[in-house]
Amino acid sequence: MSFNVENLNEQKKQELLKTVSGGRRPHAVLVDGGSEKEREEIAYLLAKIYVCEEATDSSPCNMCSSCRKSDEKIHPDIIRVTKDPDKKYYRKNEDVRPIVEDAYQTPNESKVRVIIIPEMQLMKVESQNVLLKILEEPPTYTAFILTAESANNVIGTVLSRVSRFRIGENDNDLVFKEKTLEIVKNISEALSSNYEFDIISATAPLDGNKQRIVEVLTALSVFFRDALAIKNGSKSLIADLEPQAERVANSFPVSTLLNFYESTNDLLKLTQGNPNYNLLVAQLCVNLRNK
Repeated sequence: MSFNVENLNEQKKQELLKTVSGGRRPHAVLVDGGSEKEREEIAYLLAKIYVCEEATDSSPCNMCSSCRKSDEKIHPDIIRVTKDPDKKYYRKNEDVRPIVEDAYQTPNESKVRVIIIPEMQLMKVESQNVLLKILEEPPTYTAFILTAESANNVIGTVLSRVSRFRIGENDNDLVFKEKTLEIVKNISEALSSNYEFDIISATAPLDGNKQRIVEVLTALSVFFRDALAIKNGSKSLIADLEPQAERVANSFPVSTLLNFYESTNDLLKLTQGNPNYNLLVAQLCVNLRNK
């Protein structure tokens, strides 16, 4: 069955325009919110636009051979990943590593090969980190379309590598726990201080608590991504911290924001092992003081 731009309501049409208009074809798109059926339809519509031979600004032509094959879901350059139906989650070695390897196969008919990875909420953090490797440096001829119930199901480092197509008016922003937002807010305010103690004080509530540290590092990663986005004229993902992200964006150069972002992600990756969490927090303080 054909699913086209005309099937979208006005809000979703605008989201589509923001995602792929002006000839933009992001190497990775996250479709989040809505129902699983809606996410699947949008994913296939985006894939159809990518492989269409005569696509306009943000619409497939619906007439070429590629469009017909896309509608019938037999296009050789649109690959939908599936996990073992007997398993609740994607398996790191059996399901996710093959995606990374498959990404290097060249297209059969189109200029780009599109890999659809459905329902990221079924992919654990360690598996998402494996996927991150190919999202960071994908082949020029490969694009990824991810779907998820919510952007909250996707780790910050993966989020920073994708363009988002949001479904639904109430799912535009990331949601974190109130305590997490409070800590990130305090850290953001301490960044402008000349006193090292202020950073130490802002991170004190972490107190070696693994779960809280992971949550705060994830939120910090998105926060610094938001500051960089605001610097480039885009919107933030964490609505509750947008004023703080705007202030940080205006206070530091891009190079410093990138250092904050990358060093935070490096610490977040360390949490996948078994680090000393008190030392990890101490390193976070050092990173945030190196401006």
